[in-house]
Amino acid sequence: MFKFRLIIPLLLLTACSTVTDPTPDINALVAAALAEREQTAARSAPILESPENDAVFDNIAAVKLGWSWTRPLAEDEVFDVRVWRENDPHNGIAWTQDTSMDMTQWLLYQEPGKFSWTVTVLKKDDADSEAREITDLAAEHSFTMSKMNMDILEVPEGFESKLYAHLPITQPTVMSFNDRGALEVLSLDGHIVEMTDTDDDGYAETATLIYEDPDDQLNHAVGMAYRDGKTYISDAGRISILSDEDADGTLDKLQPIVEGLPTWQHTFHSNNGIAFGPDDKLYVSVGSTTDHGPLQMENEASILRMNPDGTEMEVFATGFRNAYDLAFSPAGELFTADNSPDEPDESLPYLPPEELNYVQEGKNYGFPYVYGTAGSNDQYTAPVTDLFTSSASSGLTYYSASQFPTEYEGIFLAQFGTGAGFSKALGLTNGQQVVHIALQPDGKGGYTGKWKPFARFLTEYGVYNPIDVTVGPDGALYITEWNTTTVYRIAYVGEPTAKASEMAADSATVPQSIGETIFRSGANGAPACVTCHVVDTSAASVGPSLLGLNAVADTRVSGLSAADYVRQSILHPNEYVVNGYIAGVMYQNYEGQVTDADTDALVEYVLSLEK
Repeated sequence: MFKFRLIIPLLLLTACSTVTDPTPDINALVAAALAEREQTAARSAPILESPENDAVFDNIAAVKLGWSWTRPLAEDEVFDVRVWRENDPHNGIAWTQDTSMDMTQWLLYQEPGKFSWTVTVLKKDDADSEAREITDLAAEHSFTMSKMNMDILEVPEGFESKLYAHLPITQPTVMSFNDRGALEVLSLDGHIVEMTDTDDDGYAETATLIYEDPDDQLNHAVGMAYRDGKTYISDAGRISILSDEDADGTLDKLQPIVEGLPTWQHTFHSNNGIAFGPDDKLYVSVGSTTDHGPLQMENEASILRMNPDGTEMEVFATGFRNAYDLAFSPAGELFTADNSPDEPDESLPYLPPEELNYVQEGKNYGFPYVYGTAGSNDQYTAPVTDLFTSSASSGLTYYSASQFPTEYEGIFLAQFGTGAGFSKALGLTNGQQVVHIALQPDGKGGYTGKWKPFARFLTEYGVYNPIDVTVGPDGALYITEWNTTTVYRIAYVGEPTAKASEMAADSATVPQSIGETIFRSGANGAPACVTCHVVDTSAASVGPSLLGLNAVADTRVSGLSAADYVRQSILHPNEYVVNGYIAGVMYQNYEGQVTDADTDALVEYVLSLEK
């Protein structure tokens, strides 16, 4: 049952049964899970429950208005939500058929104080008539904002996160600081806004629309780069140059230089991020035309390189499903993160990991043939690290500034967060965070590195999707969030605690065990366990968390010790399925690919994971 209250985040509670069929059809299981959820909602007959009055907040993300009514609304009926201050008009802020309202966007424009609110049901008899009131849903309620903070990020000890800008555009996709030190943000529909902190208070309150695309020339604009006073844009199927022909400070001329790139043959897959390399060439990532193959079009699933005018375009590297963004290090090394398949079928019966790749000329990174560290060989280049499956890794940047401690040099990666189809059906989502990867030379001309959560969005307050990260002239890290159209500035403000320093030292000096290596990187062609199971965070994932499994493993199945239970779950994953998770999704062939000694090491590592 869904229950909404004013002073707590919205929670979804879903009952799931154990799956016992050893060879289930994944699509059928997804359909069954969705059907069960719909039937549960249909059986619910909520009654009106008034939220507590006079609740006091200091974080606008925590304010959720919620209500219930005794029957579903008809198609021509709506809830009329009104919110106002004392002695002010009763402002109507939304017509909705939902039984809840996240107040974040509205409150971003308000000042602290006491607010009252009501909900009324309206009916429109026809398109030309005025809406008429059917009934009051509830009496007047109220809440108070003591201050208008927007605290939705959890960052490490010694760092501070603050709201930097609320963007006057929707669906931001990429951002970058221009040569004037102002932040420019591109939207999916091709608008560019420049945000400036004119009073140096840490909040960019001045917004200038420097390109508004009046003729709707741009579509699915997701890449932006600068060169010689011109702005380069990557949108569906092409690369263009935007220039300020009349020198009035706004961009007014759009000139395509490359057209006909593979775009939207598969949902959301197109030409994506662009960046200029140290060779003064323009690089662009191009997605695949399918979820997991086969290849069908020239230049798909690749990174292309060309002159600044679009001539002499060539394939620089291949084997990428849908690399969203590109970033060069100060040494001129190219990095990208690749999204994982999310439509398992008979040709791909498990969900592979996402990847962070160090991109080198002429190399193939595996798609659609192999995935992750375990799939690499002499023909296919291994990634720097495997990432959680279906995290929708998006914007990334290389951090080399001096504002952060030296251990934070390396890659910062925004993970938008999606979850594959079956995962969505169970209400699970990976990503919704920014991760950091410290790079270590692998001795073979490449890099390895572990990913660690750096900035976690507080999903108990809402659905947040970080879409891009960049480094500012001040050395701080900036994050753009898609849903609230906001930008956050993360700065280092002090020394970490002694405990944090000890933990950092320990992680730097303790060698990785064989079991942890297999868990994080796979072995003999079998995928990494961290693809689906939580180890660094307690967020929801495709598989159940393994943190603290040692405390309960020997109680899961009568007659099996903790070690035997874990071993059986690795080698025969469908035999014992934890409630709430789906059989048939985990990789099925560890028994044939991982040696007995490696399995023992993996069991030992899993049972060492403390909460």
